[in-house]
Amino acid sequence: MKKFLLFGLAFISLQVHAQLGAGGPDAYGYTWKDSNEPGGPTFAWFNITTIGTQVTGLSDDNVVGPFGFVSGFKYYWYNPEQVWIGSNGYLSFNGANIASPFPIIPSTVAPQDFIAPFLSDLNFAGTANPGSCYFYSSGDTICVSWLNVPFWVNANPSYTGSNSFQVILNRADSSITFNYLAQSGLTQSNDITIGIENITGQLGLQHSKNVYPVANYSIKFYHPQTTTYQARDGGVNWNLNEGNGAVFTKTNSPKVLSSSIKNFGNQPLSNIIVNSTVTRTGFTSLNNTGAVGSLAAGQDSVIAFTNTLTPPTPGIYNMNTVVSGITGDLVAANNTLRAKIIAVDTTALSIDLDYSDGLPDGAGLSWSGGSGGIGYYITPPYYPCKIDAYRMYITADATMSGCILKIFDDNGLNGGPGTLLDSTFAVSGTFALNSYSNVVLSTPVTISSGGFYVLWEMPGGSSITLARDLTLPISYRAFEVLGGSWAGYRARSTEDFLLGVQTSVILVEDIAASQLIQPTPNTTLTSPTAPILKIRNEGVLINRAISLKYRFGSNPVVTENLFANILGPGDSLTYTFNTPISASTTTSANLCIWVEMNGDLIRGNDTICIPITYQVSNTSISEVNSFNARIYPNPVKDIMTLDLGTAENVIHITISDVQGRKVKELQYNNEDGTSSLVLNTEGWSPGVYHLKLTDGKAQQLLRFVKM
Repeated sequence: MKKFLLFGLAFISLQVHAQLGAGGPDAYGYTWKDSNEPGGPTFAWFNITTIGTQVTGLSDDNVVGPFGFVSGFKYYWYNPEQVWIGSNGYLSFNGANIASPFPIIPSTVAPQDFIAPFLSDLNFAGTANPGSCYFYSSGDTICVSWLNVPFWVNANPSYTGSNSFQVILNRADSSITFNYLAQSGLTQSNDITIGIENITGQLGLQHSKNVYPVANYSIKFYHPQTTTYQARDGGVNWNLNEGNGAVFTKTNSPKVLSSSIKNFGNQPLSNIIVNSTVTRTGFTSLNNTGAVGSLAAGQDSVIAFTNTLTPPTPGIYNMNTVVSGITGDLVAANNTLRAKIIAVDTTALSIDLDYSDGLPDGAGLSWSGGSGGIGYYITPPYYPCKIDAYRMYITADATMSGCILKIFDDNGLNGGPGTLLDSTFAVSGTFALNSYSNVVLSTPVTISSGGFYVLWEMPGGSSITLARDLTLPISYRAFEVLGGSWAGYRARSTEDFLLGVQTSVILVEDIAASQLIQPTPNTTLTSPTAPILKIRNEGVLINRAISLKYRFGSNPVVTENLFANILGPGDSLTYTFNTPISASTTTSANLCIWVEMNGDLIRGNDTICIPITYQVSNTSISEVNSFNARIYPNPVKDIMTLDLGTAENVIHITISDVQGRKVKELQYNNEDGTSSLVLNTEGWSPGVYHLKLTDGKAQQLLRFVKM
């Protein structure tokens, strides 16, 4: 389906068919041959309708999945283990929704990382639509077949023609085969792409563009047996959390900032420098720095920055993360990533949850033929969250058709839209044009946990237009909803819409453990230490007493109390316990600290747990350091050496993680008193480990860090 106002469309009467032979290589070494080429594949249709699984949920311009398959299929230099199936005749390894106009291959403009046997404007929606799709994965074969799928057309019914084709991935040789069983009809503008493209968009092999494949025809893409191509490419994978570019938070409340740094290439990377800055007009910039020591090909690492953001005023805060220090970096475009942090004042009578900046840019959006929609997923920054009204900015309603607004729970498949919580028809004339309008729900909806989906939908055949926001950063949260099917909006990385909800706070009593200041995670304490906890009133005025409690491992619970009326709404205080953490023996365990109050409605923010170690010197058998043993290097990447120092007997060695769980145990006969032992930590989880040496007469405790 096409977007109104953006594309001029026309049928081209000339139908051109592919009659090619061979192509490539691309820079990586992929080549292709077709069934007309000597030495090429022989057309052989693989019928999976009786052995495969029928794919449900495909509609018009959407993608479903992921579908998992056993690892072993190599695509360029990496091994994808799941795939999404696009209604428009493609496979995606990242879930991208690809819709018209379809890209040329290769292109560094999103989307990337896909296989396109027949990327065109296909349509599974509409009454009596004959299209179907099947998925099969067994042994060395992964196959997806699109059967009798018509093209979309702006008419009634909304489909025409018929196309049956499939893609076969072979694990044994990592080849890719496209088979075309039947093809009839035309798609608008002959907009067709056939080929493959890698994760960076720098590499790809296009078989044809705007050309129809003939029936009983095959194309096979060959993975190179060897390659000299070296891709050194690192970048920012995401900010804040995976798969989006925006979050809501509360003013005057700390927000932890994080970024994922990824090696997108096929060469190991090291010493990556990370800088992240949060800016807003009138706000003093918040700066964070970090570093990633090393990343293997395809690996990512999450950095939780030290400095948290506490927004002083409502509005959009721009988080910009940049990586540097990568010699010969291939793709500069992914070195920088922006995200928006939208702060809202939860003490206000009404709170707008809207990812846009509130200012329309350029032409709005309308789906040709109507019945299209735009949706958003919203996680409120507080609970309970009462949704009172829809909030939308309509720029045109030429046919006076109005629109439909809906709220869905996120209890659908994989957290998708599930239970319909509200549906309201906004009658034309009851809302303003070219300014925001609030459409009140007949009955408010209360969200007590998780998030919800808001949907703006056109009635069939209407031309109502929703305002668009093109100002960076973009939320990456928009969905397009066509034929009742939800998919990531095709331009979600570059466009937002002026659509959201108006909410209010339900006045509740809520006390929260907002931050554990002391100790910090994975700390080793060597003397009694008092916990320091920051607590916050997240609700109305508190007139009740508050209990603060902690427990270390299996030790008894420590309880201390605060008087009533100590915190106003939104106020915080830092409390230092009078009873310090201690232990009689060296112990690695969780420290859990929490608050309790009668009438506290929200319990999910009451508790914080972290792993720590309390280390006690043990002098009951000789002196602790009598061996003079040492570990190097420390921190360790994979291989470390344990120098046993002056130990002269059979040594018992035990290695435990910070939770006290035994990781490795062995005995070593140190006969000459000068030996050393090489230990391999490859595959161990990063973190702090404790190594204990004993020979029955003396012992030594050592600590090392696994990178």
